Amino acid sequence: MGNLSAEKQLDTSKELPTKEKKIGLRWGLAFVFFIVGFIAYMDRANISIVAIPMMEHFGMDKVQFGLLGSLFYLGYCFAQIPGGMLAERFGARNIVTIAITWWSIFTAVTAASVNYVVLCVVRFFFGAGEGPMYPGNAVFNSYWFQRHEKGRAASALLAGSFFGPVLAPGISVAILAWFGWQWVFYIFGILGIVIALVWYFIGRDKPENHPWISESEKSLIIKNRDISSSEKKSAPWKLYLKNIRFWAVGVQYLVVIYMNTFFLTWLPTYLIEARNFSLKEMGFAASFPWLAICLSVLIGGAVSDKILQKTNSRMKARGGMAILGFAFFIAGLYFAAYAVSPWMNVLWLTVALGALGLPIVASWAIANDLGQEFAGSVSGWMNTWGSIGGITSPIICGWFAQEMGWNVTLLINIFPVIFAALLWFFIKPDKPLVQLENK
Repeated sequence: MGNLSAEKQLDTSKELPTKEKKIGLRWGLAFVFFIVGFIAYMDRANISIVAIPMMEHFGMDKVQFGLLGSLFYLGYCFAQIPGGMLAERFGARNIVTIAITWWSIFTAVTAASVNYVVLCVVRFFFGAGEGPMYPGNAVFNSYWFQRHEKGRAASALLAGSFFGPVLAPGISVAILAWFGWQWVFYIFGILGIVIALVWYFIGRDKPENHPWISESEKSLIIKNRDISSSEKKSAPWKLYLKNIRFWAVGVQYLVVIYMNTFFLTWLPTYLIEARNFSLKEMGFAASFPWLAICLSVLIGGAVSDKILQKTNSRMKARGGMAILGFAFFIAGLYFAAYAVSPWMNVLWLTVALGALGLPIVASWAIANDLGQEFAGSVSGWMNTWGSIGGITSPIICGWFAQEMGWNVTLLINIFPVIFAALLWFFIKPDKPLVQLENK
């Protein structure tokens, strides 16, 4: 390995490959990650759907219930960087299979918890199981996708993740009504085990290892991906930690996931308590914001890649999209707080969460862009900060809602979002964090 320099421009000027005539295997595997993300976020969202009967069963108040979400993200946080490093070393196929199996077991065990203390322990280990999923996907994408496909590649898992809460309210409310809240967790735990087996059967770490891939697609990927060699190397953490841009990537993502977790944890309760929706109406209304973010990450990933192809500027393609998303999120949150009509409130919340999809997909694309062969480590770092946002959001927002009311909670959350938008001017995504030079 040669010298390390942090000031060389990322190479986006290489001639772009010709378009394929048909959908390649890599996009089929991306769809599998869509399903993986769908199951993962269904499992996360289910606890918020059954919050009221679950709080009654265990005698919890809002702060205690919020602690469950924080414990999930605490376990999730601890697994991020190790998950990314393990995926770099042992491959995404094995690590993602283990992760899905792990979290699915603890999803089912959630329903079997005998008291609040046991429930807290279970949610911590559930979070630890989901932790390696996104860094593992980042490693997979770095080997399987061309450099100008990173936005769309990242959007597959993200869109699946956010499609989960679209269907979770309706499905979970139906299961709750027919069988009780415990069966929500049992059923989705079983589904997760099935998906883990499917992924292990059809997934491979690299296109070079897959028996189903065509020679033309394999050559196209290898020629145009960012990975320069298959040699196993360790990420240059000392240089990363001295780089302010590395910290800016993480801190802005803390705010992103803080806000995402607010919606994931408290949206159903908010609609029932603050807007007087019935349980059935909530199940319908709560799906719209998640449908919006699902569509925004799919469209945003494609548009971001297209802008990158046309301009060769990651600041325009990734940073511009993130800042635009933050601006619309702020507007949506502000107007939601002052909306008189419950359904107008849902409309503005839909605008807000939909807009948040743009900085989310931009963040994961930039983690791949900047990390290259160390995408697992860089994305693990970024998602560690995101996990801190996930740890603090349920408790802080739950406390604000309990002590100051829901409208104040919405308005206060505007300020950290402004700060996150400003951090993109420090990220400077057109320069690599480090540049590997091979002599």
